[in-house]
Order: sequence, then structure tokens, then C-alpha cells
Amino acid sequence: MPEVFALHDMDYGHTDKVKHRIRLSDETPFKHRPRPIHPQDVDAVRKHLQDLLAAGIIRESESPFASPIVVVRKKNNSVRLCIDFRKLNSQTIKDAYALPNLEEVFSVLTGSKWFSVLDLKSGYYQIEMEEKDKHKTAFVCPQGFWEFNRMPQGITNAPSTFQRLMERCMGDLNRKEVLVFIDDLIVFSETLEEHEHRIVQVLTRLKEYGLKLSPEKCKFFQTSVRYLGHIVSEYGVETDPDKIEAIKTWPRPQTLKELKSFLGFAGYYRRFVQDFSKIVKPLNNLTAGYPPVRKGRKGKDTNRQYYDPKGKLGDRWDVSCQEAFETIVKKLTTAPVLGYADSRLPYILHTDASTVGLGAALYQEQDGQLRVLAYASRGLNKSEARHPAHKLEFLALKWAITAKFSDYLYGTEFTVVTDSNPLTYILTSAKLDSTSYRWLSGLSAYNFKIQYRAGAQNQDADGLSRRPNGQLMNDLESQKEQERIKQFTLNHLAEADKDLPVILPEAVKAVCEKHQVSQSQDGHRPVWMTLAESLTMNADALPQEFREEFEHGLPVVPHLSEEDLVNRQRADPELKEVLEYLESGEKPLGRKNLSPTMSMWMRQWNKLEVKNGVLYRKRMDQGRELNQLVLPKDLREMVLTSLHDDMGHLGLERTLDLLRSRFYWPKMADAVERKVKTCERCIRRKSPPQKAAPLVNIQTSRPLELVCMDYLTVEPDNSNTKDILVITDHFTRYAIAVPTKDQKARTVARFLWDHFLLHYGFPEKLHSDQGPDFESRTIQELCKVAGIRKVRTIIQEGTQ
Repeated sequence: MPEVFALHDMDYGHTDKVKHRIRLSDETPFKHRPRPIHPQDVDAVRKHLQDLLAAGIIRESESPFASPIVVVRKKNNSVRLCIDFRKLNSQTIKDAYALPNLEEVFSVLTGSKWFSVLDLKSGYYQIEMEEKDKHKTAFVCPQGFWEFNRMPQGITNAPSTFQRLMERCMGDLNRKEVLVFIDDLIVFSETLEEHEHRIVQVLTRLKEYGLKLSPEKCKFFQTSVRYLGHIVSEYGVETDPDKIEAIKTWPRPQTLKELKSFLGFAGYYRRFVQDFSKIVKPLNNLTAGYPPVRKGRKGKDTNRQYYDPKGKLGDRWDVSCQEAFETIVKKLTTAPVLGYADSRLPYILHTDASTVGLGAALYQEQDGQLRVLAYASRGLNKSEARHPAHKLEFLALKWAITAKFSDYLYGTEFTVVTDSNPLTYILTSAKLDSTSYRWLSGLSAYNFKIQYRAGAQNQDADGLSRRPNGQLMNDLESQKEQERIKQFTLNHLAEADKDLPVILPEAVKAVCEKHQVSQSQDGHRPVWMTLAESLTMNADALPQEFREEFEHGLPVVPHLSEEDLVNRQRADPELKEVLEYLESGEKPLGRKNLSPTMSMWMRQWNKLEVKNGVLYRKRMDQGRELNQLVLPKDLREMVLTSLHDDMGHLGLERTLDLLRSRFYWPKMADAVERKVKTCERCIRRKSPPQKAAPLVNIQTSRPLELVCMDYLTVEPDNSNTKDILVITDHFTRYAIAVPTKDQKARTVARFLWDHFLLHYGFPEKLHSDQGPDFESRTIQELCKVAGIRKVRTIIQEGTQ
């Protein structure tokens, strides 16, 4: 079928099945002067114009419109004629015809092993312009005044028109046998015979529409091809090494323009990078503080200081920015191969959230292997960043399902894996606020179940640090996890001005050593458990030396033998006295001569027990008897540090629960409370609760001493008025209500002046809430001119 291939450079196809239209919001013509052309380009431009004229692409014009040209040299030293259509584009009404979503289109390639890519020859030049709109494409240059017969490049809505044409051309073949993205086509199939049949069908459709392909850009019968900047094969989708090669030597951005260029390039491949938005957050922060680009508004806000958009980033590029830059470069150059989504298999969605952003990862189990289909992440706005942890997790769930992966998940059954335990019941039995109910309503259209998995095992969606919990095997995945642990330690556990702290062996053994948690009953062996296991950590992750079960022995403090523990307890004067009483079997009858501390021990007399010379306290927990090791004073601080600091700075109750399940000493709760309240890291992370100011009744003794105002919003009337400004004298309760067209500060000031101040006089004080319409500079200036004191005390119901 040779007629579908271009025979030379100016052999363009031609279709009138779809014509390009230009609808303008402002039909006023505009005219630009011709821009000068470099003398060495004059002959090349003249020849190029003659070639376009001979091919029927352009014609001479007498249009009232005129756009200038820009001459660009190609790599082969030939010229490309570009038209500066910015003025025309600004007046063009945008076409709503949508282009395919890249993350969606690749999923149709599931199961394919053979691929062919087709590229149209100057595809835009093959589409006819609507006759009545041709004059709008007119362009002027020193070599004449021309307009386009075919659709030019650089014009608004051209991609939408081309996509409309190609989808109409391919019809029912689209996304079944061929995938279309503007002028790039990829034919896919599972077998070679099927592939040949599909290629013939696609070429036949192109012939029917009069479209021609560029033979040098087409690749047929390939097992791996380049498509839309990606490498596509039967194994999945990966980044194009030729494209990524540029990022390896990408210089550090020096200006805002260079930074945005880097972020734009990296963002195109963000689906390959786990927690992309969290990583680039320091770089995104650098783009703030510049004057906003606003159409139709000249000048800048002189009351605010902005960075120079053309200036250097300078000292604002700090260590965190450099780390983010290097991390993105590294991750893009080692990006994984993403699998194709198979609609016949169930999906597994991992979600996670933090105060930095939201993360999600979509998986499927294919051929017995869990394969990642896509990563997704985004940052938080100021309002979202203030959400509590459980609500952020709920937001991540709602965003991942209804916004990011809706096209995959809608109409299927899938499993959500999360490290947020509250999410397992929040959808069915939790009491929610209005926002959460709205999110819940959006999720009601999806069929899924939630599976809880501890954060340490949910590290794919949890790019923010969860405490590492295991000893990993020595493989590639292990190296990645080790690097993640290293970064976590550097970023979160180390002080900025100090070296990394050395974790003592005692701290490790306090977590990993086994302790007896229940006695032998009914012939069964006693139960032994590590502190790590008690925190739902995977026992397989523990070092080998701690995995073997003890056949015998007593619960001992980490790193101490039974004999050492006996000596430690008897070296403690307090415990020594208790042990002497217990071993003698005689409980002191009179407590008057006992110290306060010893009196507390005597109250525990029936719960104390000595085994092999070691002192324990018996405790009932859910019907089971547990043995608490009684700690001497010299071990208490070490255990507190191990169970609070080294366990991730748990709260008071959680730390106390861990202690009570293993150890005992008098006033243990007080010691834990002091530890938590004096912990520097906990103090920085958690601010103390603030007491609310008490409500006070406002007292007034005369009219116009205090006037209150507020807005009441009602159902809109026929004129769409819904805002009512209510102004009340606090003493007399006299009120007026004035409908306003909006709640802007200027409106408030005008209606307050016209409807109250001119009629009743100036009050001593004017009260309102802290809405921007009442706290604006306009209201402040009005009060200053009228001699009114502006107050915003929170007052009780009935005073406004």
C-alpha cells in the first residue's frame, strides 16, 4: 500500500473529513510588522515559501490579520518557518476536545508482544483549514504576505483538531488494535499473524482519509519501540534512555526559567518516581515569591517584595534543594519498568499520607509477581496540611481512588492497603465531619476493601520515613531499602549540627531479646516474645541470633545474664530490702517505721514473687497472668530510652503500655510522664494544648456604645441577591438588614456609611468577626476617619 507513504519532503497528504476552525472571542483584526530576517537565511526562507506555495499549503493573502514569523534552523541546517500566533491564540476560544491521558493509554497494551509505530508526514499540513478562517492565519515577512490553506503549527486547538481527526479515522480500531496520540500511532498485538492483519487495517483507514506517513519515522514488527518518550515492550513501560541521558548531565538550575524547565522535564516521567511531589517539594518552594503573571494587568503590587524572575536563585538554593535535585536525577536514571494494567486481574492500591504530601502506588499480581503499574503523589495546600493524621490518610485514600486512579478502579473490585489502622473502620462506623462525609460520598461508587498493614511494611506508598524494622537480604531490593533507611536517619534522626548518634547495643537488645510474657499452663510451654514482636514488627526481620526460641531460662533485662540481674537487684538498696522481706516470708506488721517507698512496695506484697533469685511482679492482663521484671534504678533510664526514644518517640500512653507489659517499679507512670514531657524531640513535634479563653458577656450602658455587624446568607432571589448585611446596636438591640450584591470590603463600607452612620451617628466601637471583608484596609480607614474604635472580640450568641 505505497500510496499511504510520502515519496518526498513536500509530498503531504490531504483530508477534508475534518476541517480546522478558528472561533474568536474578539473579532477585531490585528497587524504586526514583519520581523527582519538574517541575510544568510533570506534565500532559504524564500525557497521554503515557494515549496509551501507549490504544495498548496499557503496562498497569498489580503487579510486584515497579520502575525510575524520566526526563522529556526534545524539540526540538518535547513530552515523551519515558525509563525508567532500568540496574539491570535489569546483571542481564540479554546476547543474542549480532550487529548488522551498518558497514564491511561498505556494500559491498553496489556498482553501485547508485537508493536509498530507510525508517524504522519507533517500531520498538521494534511488537514484543510475552514475557508472562512484562512485569513486569520495570515503572516507577514519581507518575502510577502501569506495565509494558510492547511492547518499551521503553533495555533491554538490544532492538537484537539488532529486528535479528533485521528480518532474518527481509526474509529472502532482505536484502543483495540491501534493507539492514537495526535500524529503518533502504535499498532499492537499478541501474535505476528494478528499484527500483520492489524497493520493492513490501519493503513487502509489512513488511505481512505487521504493521510500519508513518513516512511523514515515508521517502525514495523518490533518487540520494543519508542513511543511518546517511553520504551514500550511486552514487559511494560519504561523511560527512554535517550531522553533520560540528558538529565544525567543537567546543570544545576540557576534561574527560575531553568528551574521550571527541569521540573517540567522531570514531571513528564513522574509516574516512574515514587513520592515525586514529596521529593521535589524544596524545588517547588523555590518557585514561590515571584510576581504573578496576570493577563490584562500591568505593574506589580508595590506593597509586596518579589524576587526578580530573571535573577539568580543564589543562596536560596540550599542543601535540601541540592539533595532533591540529585535524588530526582538518580531516580529517573534508575526508573523501574512499569507493568501494564490487566482489567481481568484485581488491583491493589497502597496509600499513605504525611504533612508533606500524599502518596499512592497501584499494583497487580501478574504471573505470581506483584508488579507496580504506576506511582502517584501530590503536595498539600495550607488547609490540608493542618488536617490531623487520620484525616490526611482519609484524604490520600479519596484522592488516589476518585482522582488519580479512577479510570483503573471504577467498576472493579480492589484492595486498599494502608498503614492507618483508623481507616479500617472509618468508612463504616466512625463519626465523621461534613468534609469527610463528602469524601465518603465520592467513594461510595467504588467497590473495595481495606487491609491494614504496619507502616514499616508499607514503604512503597510511604516515602516519608517509617522506622526501619528489619534485617534485609543482600540483594538489589535490600540495597534500595538500606539507602532509604540511611536517608531517613540523616533527615530525621540526626541533629543538624551533630554527627549521627551511636545506638548502644543495650538499646538494640532491649528490643530484640525475648522475654517471658506468660507462664506455662496445662503442660504448654511458656510464651516468649520480643519487644519488637509486641509492636507488630515482622519476626523474620530480626537478626538471626534472636530468632531461636529459648528452651529454658528466665525473663532478664537485655544484655544481662540471670546472675548479673540478681546482682543488680541486690545492689539496689531499695530492692535488696524488699527481697530480704520476701525471702524471709515475713511481711512487716507495722508500717510506721517504714519509709514511704517501702510502704508502696508492701502494698504490692501479694503480687511480688522471687524466681531463681530474681524479683518479679505478677499482673493480670485480659485474663492472663504476666510477669513484670522489677527493674533496679540503674536500669530504668536505659529502658525508658529504649522504649521511648528508640521506638520512634511514642506518646505517654503507648510508652507506658510497653513498659507495663514487661517491667515494673514504683511510680513508673510518673517517670514516663517526665520522660515524654522533657523529651526535646517530642516538645518540638507536639505543642502543649492551649486553654481556650473564657467567654465573657459584653456589657454596654448606652446606645451607640457598641455596634455589631455581620453577614447573613440566604437563598438568592430573582436578582440573585443572597448576602444580607445586618447592623445591630448592642444596647438597644435595634437592627437593620441591608441586601448587598457581594461581601467585598468596599461594599460593606459604602452600605455601613449610607444606611447606618449617616442616619444614626458614629458609634464608639464597631464589632465584627475576623472576615477579610470586615478586617480590610478600607474598613480600617473608615473607622479612623469617623473616630470609631474597631474591635473583633469573640462574643456570645445574641450580641450580634
